[in-house]
Amino acid sequence: MRQVVSKRRTGAAGGTPTARRLLLVAVGSSTALLLAACSSGSTAPAAAPLAKIQYTNDSRFSGEVLEQPYALPTETLINTEGVSAPLKVPAKGDLTLVFYGFTHCGDDCPTTMADIEAALRGMPAAEQARITMDFVTTDPWRDTGPVMRTWLNQYNTAFQGYTAASWDTLHASAVSLGIDMEKPTSFAGNYQVTHGLQVLGFTSDGEAHIEWLVETIQVEQLRSDFELILNGTPIQ
Repeated sequence: MRQVVSKRRTGAAGGTPTARRLLLVAVGSSTALLLAACSSGSTAPAAAPLAKIQYTNDSRFSGEVLEQPYALPTETLINTEGVSAPLKVPAKGDLTLVFYGFTHCGDDCPTTMADIEAALRGMPAAEQARITMDFVTTDPWRDTGPVMRTWLNQYNTAFQGYTAASWDTLHASAVSLGIDMEKPTSFAGNYQVTHGLQVLGFTSDGEAHIEWLVETIQVEQLRSDFELILNGTPIQ
């Protein structure tokens, strides 16, 4: 079981900016850096290796700036109201956050969502309204629309939740973003789902140029990144 995501919060994600901005190859042990610790041993290997991810060496952002951005997934998903639609590109100057997780996750998912809410809560209401939080489930068997809506409301009633008609659709959308997502081999008891922990930030060009491993940075750093993006600072 790959459970090496640190619970410590440090200003430099456990090291210097240069040390933490590494070339991550999402196969073997490197993948573990971005995998949720709320996983069980009953998981199957990923269907295919993910793409290499290259981060910039120096940036004013606390999140990791992606040299090769990810395009917003085009798969048709289903929101908490039961409406089928793909994820939406944000308006010019706005920001959409995308995080894959599940409501029965015991630690990493709640922590990530709570930290995002805390970062937003410290911003003016007008700025909060320009940021969309899209939560995509990795557990379509339990995370129905009502279940996700109740869970998300604990953090922010404006947060959006999405599932899909099939696991394959969810998996394909995750892989297109370099996010590992593994199907449980057993659904007995309180089964867990292994998945990537990165939060991707999409701008009006429909691409994610930055991602955050929220548990490794301070809420204030996350808020600062959001404000920089909303103020038009180039993500580089």
